[in-house]
Amino acid sequence: MNKMKLANKAFSLQEKLVELLQVKESPCISIIKQNDNPSINNDKLRIEIKNGVKTAVEELEKQGYDKRLIKKLEERMTALEESVQYNNYLRGVGLFASANVAEVLYFPMEVKPKVIVDDSFEIRDLLLQVNRTFQYDVLVLSKKKTRFFNGFGKDLHEALDSDIPKGAEDFLKRENKAGVDPAKTESIALEKYARELDHFLRLHAPMQMPLILMGDVKLLGYFRKYAKRPNKIIGEIEGSYDDMRVSEISEKINEQLQAFSEKWEDQLLAAIQDDIDRLRYAAGIQEAWQAAAMKEARMLLTERGYRVEGYSTKDGLFFVFNPEFAPDGDFHEDAIDDLAEMVLAQGGESYFLAPGKLEKFDKVLLTTRF
Repeated sequence: MNKMKLANKAFSLQEKLVELLQVKESPCISIIKQNDNPSINNDKLRIEIKNGVKTAVEELEKQGYDKRLIKKLEERMTALEESVQYNNYLRGVGLFASANVAEVLYFPMEVKPKVIVDDSFEIRDLLLQVNRTFQYDVLVLSKKKTRFFNGFGKDLHEALDSDIPKGAEDFLKRENKAGVDPAKTESIALEKYARELDHFLRLHAPMQMPLILMGDVKLLGYFRKYAKRPNKIIGEIEGSYDDMRVSEISEKINEQLQAFSEKWEDQLLAAIQDDIDRLRYAAGIQEAWQAAAMKEARMLLTERGYRVEGYSTKDGLFFVFNPEFAPDGDFHEDAIDDLAEMVLAQGGESYFLAPGKLEKFDKVLLTTRF
């Protein structure tokens, strides 16, 4: 069975992209391939990735890099190519290599195929695409088998890994002892099951990632009781999903996805209310831009669909709408995306909310460090 290996640490795709965005060295090689026809074998994708490595080597030679460096980078890219985990839902994959970096990223969305050799990685479009999409995790609690999924908009992908705790029955078997009250045994076992699941999430799910629970009512209750981060939970769906196909589980979630998204947005706003009360925020594109340019950004909230163009001044500190006030500045066709990138690069967070949620903040709200 093809498996999607879980990360040892809870880094989201967005966080990994931000990490790569900040790498500045020459050369940086980006090989990005789209999987047009996902299947178990992914033969076409394998060939395209292999050809991508060849193309990158040819481009390195064309740009005149040292032969020993090219050989080293070719070996690094080949190792990355051989490490790719193929599965039947893979939408795209990216290989990123330099003298000090070697990374494979898997994309749950369509990507534009390209092979680029430059002094930075080809990350920006991918980062902005990921940043604009509602992401979440799904945990299925069951007596027979625990299941874990990553959600990206309406797409759902199951993680298959030995790190995922087994079903509750496995914990019941461990605690079942002669002469012990069955009710007490069950309570102890289910508590351990819930705590093990919570530990698993702390290792493999980013702290801010919204969580949807599915499964038996009793198991859901135990998990809620012992979860260390109960505020992550944005919804529950009761039922048995041991052997249900991923497409069927996805359909169940999509029926309520809008409600889940709205609840998560409300939680975000509630979480920053103290910053708003203490006036640690900037409202509107111009105030938010200045605060981000001064590296004071913490969390950026923007209404989905809101776009604005304008100019940043030469020193980058101010954003204006009239080019006369920024004669030597840069034009920004979509200042919201550029602002989001600025915030993310500083280690801040960026989220997009439903239209109307930020009306009183002129559609853009940035909490600040001071």
